[in-house]
Amino acid sequence: MARGTGTIVTVANLKGGCGKSTIALNLACALVEAKHDVHMVDADEQGTVSGALKGGGFPVSGEALLLKSIRGADSWAERVRELARAHDFLLIDCPPHLAAATQAAIEVADIVLVPVTPSLADLTATANALELVVEAQKRRRGKPACLLVPSKVDRRTAAGQALSKMLKDFGESVAPDVRQLTAFVESYWRGQWVGEYAPNSPAHDDMKALARRVTRAAKAA
Repeated sequence: MARGTGTIVTVANLKGGCGKSTIALNLACALVEAKHDVHMVDADEQGTVSGALKGGGFPVSGEALLLKSIRGADSWAERVRELARAHDFLLIDCPPHLAAATQAAIEVADIVLVPVTPSLADLTATANALELVVEAQKRRRGKPACLLVPSKVDRRTAAGQALSKMLKDFGESVAPDVRQLTAFVESYWRGQWVGEYAPNSPAHDDMKALARRVTRAAKAA
């Protein structure tokens, strides 16, 4: 992909614990590994992504850009678009709840990734998040595209085996699994992404597969 195409990828769900920030950070690094120019926007007041990037161990640039009130959404979105124009991809990590930043980030996105774990609470939150996506699609003639990302998946369990089928029932595209692997936790605490901490590991493979899927979606968007 040529530099400066500016695909905005929003990573969002309305519940914490779904692996949202882990996926956003490692996906950004996997896209960099695939020779894309990537910038991150941390819209989550918890600051997981921007805090990690301050350590300098991740091969991606980024910054915190918080939105406290929907009244500032237009100027916030314009700043996001400005940043996106300077990069191949701009990834936004959203708060883990319904907030002004979540709504604005979905509204400005070309692609929305919704990480979902095999739990009833996650599935309920996902249904609510998809309502925001559908509303944006109605206003923007089909954009943003949406990818549901099976997260923290353990295929040895019945819930893990059933997750992809349950996600298909939502009627949106389903991305490759991001498995429940200790490398994701260990790499974060080492201040590295999984491709550096555990190259060619299953965790690295998962992020490379997700990066390929997102790249295909960007070309189609």
